[in-house]
Amino acid sequence: MMWKMVKEAIPTWAIHRRLYEWVLGFAVKPIAPIVLFCISFIEAFVPFVPPDALLIPMCLENRKKTPLFAVIAIVGSVAGAMIGYFVIASFIASGTQWAFGAEAIEHIMSEFDKRGTSYVFIAALTPVPFFALTTAAGVAKLNFGMFLAACIIGRSLRYGIEAGIVYWIGSAAKVFIEKWFNLITITACVVFITGWILIRLM
Repeated sequence: MMWKMVKEAIPTWAIHRRLYEWVLGFAVKPIAPIVLFCISFIEAFVPFVPPDALLIPMCLENRKKTPLFAVIAIVGSVAGAMIGYFVIASFIASGTQWAFGAEAIEHIMSEFDKRGTSYVFIAALTPVPFFALTTAAGVAKLNFGMFLAACIIGRSLRYGIEAGIVYWIGSAAKVFIEKWFNLITITACVVFITGWILIRLM
């Protein structure tokens, strides 16, 4: 099955949409796996086009390779998350203390000690900006083992489920994922957190 893009007139000012369309253009090219890895890597520590934008059409183009494409996205994203945790966080740590004050930073670090792993997992699974949480985790010095586990599990669920849906239902998956996937993941996280709180209160 040949996956085709529908071209639309894009306003000159819509730079974000142009970037999205540029990324989408790689879906049927031989270098698509490399581009997917790079996008997954970059998006984990700076604002960028979500890897889903390329992963889904790549899976539609070659459904037999959906597991491979999902793994590429997961590995790239987790590798990028470590850049956010170690490198980007070290650059901004002193600046955040200067901007917000040592007391505010101490409060953030205390909050991350309690719930940081959950925050990173939620960001890895849902449309919450992942780069912001990978950097915040590094600034707050969240336990690296817990951070890495949250990234791997969250990203594996997100990209694995997306690739699985494409493999399962084919071309209809694109519409389904774009319309419902984020809502489903957010709802799942809310239900999980609510249940965890209720258990703790019992």
